[in-house]
Amino acid sequence: MAKILIIDDEVRLRETICELLSYAGYDVLDAQDGMDGLQKVERFIPDVILCDIMMPILDGYGFMEKHKISDYSNIPVIFLTARIELKDQEKGNNLGIKGYLKKPFIFKELKNIIELQLTLANTTKSVINKFFI
Repeated sequence: MAKILIIDDEVRLRETICELLSYAGYDVLDAQDGMDGLQKVERFIPDVILCDIMMPILDGYGFMEKHKISDYSNIPVIFLTARIELKDQEKGNNLGIKGYLKKPFIFKELKNIIELQLTLANTTKSVINKFFI
């Protein structure tokens, strides 16, 4: 079962995403801001992280700056955000974001982008295992 961490300060949205992903068969944990998210990444070690950009304490960009230099930097991060302007995408891409999903979104879109990242991660693991083990 794939593990997903959702980092978003909007309680109702976060709870709804958690419920839908749990129902879809994922193991889900949530965090209320980037700092909380960093701590939960270390304990939960998710397969994919969904992260809002605009949050108090530590926003999505700050989270990514710390995440990309952490021991868990290989975990893909997808921004779920209303900030989808080109400059926001460029900033996220420079920080290592693997995808963007504009709020509001359809659950099927969210599930598809998660599945894509899980497939890419599994493909990478298979290639590494084939050549190095």
